[in-house]
Amino acid sequence: MPTPHTLLKRLRARLQQEEVRVPIQTAFAVLMAYFATSFIEPEDISWGVFSALFVVQSSIGGTISAALGRIAGAILGAVIAVALITFLGDDDWAPLIALLLGVTLMSFLTAKWPLLAYGLVTVTIIAVAPDFRVVEGALRKVLAIAIGSICGMVAAFAVFPVLARHSEQEYLAAALRSCGAYMVECTTCLVGDKAKKDRKAQDAIQRSIERARHMAREARIEDKTPAMGLSPFSRSLLPEIERFGYTLTLVDRFSDKPISEGLCRVHKDALLELASAVGTHLDKMADAVEAGKGCEEIDDAWQAYQTFSERVDESMEQEGLSIEDKEHMVAIKGAYGSVLSNMTELVRQVQGRTCS
Repeated sequence: MPTPHTLLKRLRARLQQEEVRVPIQTAFAVLMAYFATSFIEPEDISWGVFSALFVVQSSIGGTISAALGRIAGAILGAVIAVALITFLGDDDWAPLIALLLGVTLMSFLTAKWPLLAYGLVTVTIIAVAPDFRVVEGALRKVLAIAIGSICGMVAAFAVFPVLARHSEQEYLAAALRSCGAYMVECTTCLVGDKAKKDRKAQDAIQRSIERARHMAREARIEDKTPAMGLSPFSRSLLPEIERFGYTLTLVDRFSDKPISEGLCRVHKDALLELASAVGTHLDKMADAVEAGKGCEEIDDAWQAYQTFSERVDESMEQEGLSIEDKEHMVAIKGAYGSVLSNMTELVRQVQGRTCS
């Protein structure tokens, strides 16, 4: 029967999942924003609540970026709207002209800096329905937006906080595990044990790398905020793991056509052993990346490759082999050699990161 500590650990792991954690953080941010803006005019409270509602992202870095972008955009949009309304005066066409000019200018700025997109909202609302006291009304709205955005940041730090760098490591680890599964799948197709690749592992690699790339962008702001208690990480492993994923396309390409029965009798066991060793090491490397630790060398995989390589060299001397079979085996040998070379470089990168 699970102990209370085990149950608590499972509950925490469940709450840390993005589909559970983000709604909880958002609810907490909205609640804080509602009470924090209670001193403002009632019609402006919604600005703070909506800011808190939409500023919470999947990581601390993403939330900080969204919050700062929303505040900056709101200020800029309000300044543009107030300036246009003041300049155009009380003319009947003033609101429409202010709207067109303000939205046009803000759109240009948003195209250059997408984080400022919320300025389109403030410039539109203030231009279309300006208060009697334009400047005071704009300041109240900006203040409410700033309070709501800050509440979103507080929620990201206080409720099950997750760093973007940690999420990036998890996605990169998932990509490596999928790379190992895909390597085994390609090899089983190569030796004829499987008729066709289902591509699930390949799709999982692409999804994990794309998510890791998104987290890497969010993590950049974490690296710039040491004053907030976020320790900067060493450089990301994303480029090297992306490169390794591309290397697997060599094995994928040459596994589209199974080797002949004669070659299969000679090389099947060595190929399967090599793929298994690569898959095992990739799983271990994934665990190391996820934990932020070093990983062991891939000597077993290189030994398995050496055995396979020697058998390929021996088979080249057989007169019964066709030119096509010889070319096929040489290409396969080169593809697996490239995979192991990149794995060795990846190990070096993992070790270098943990030692830096």
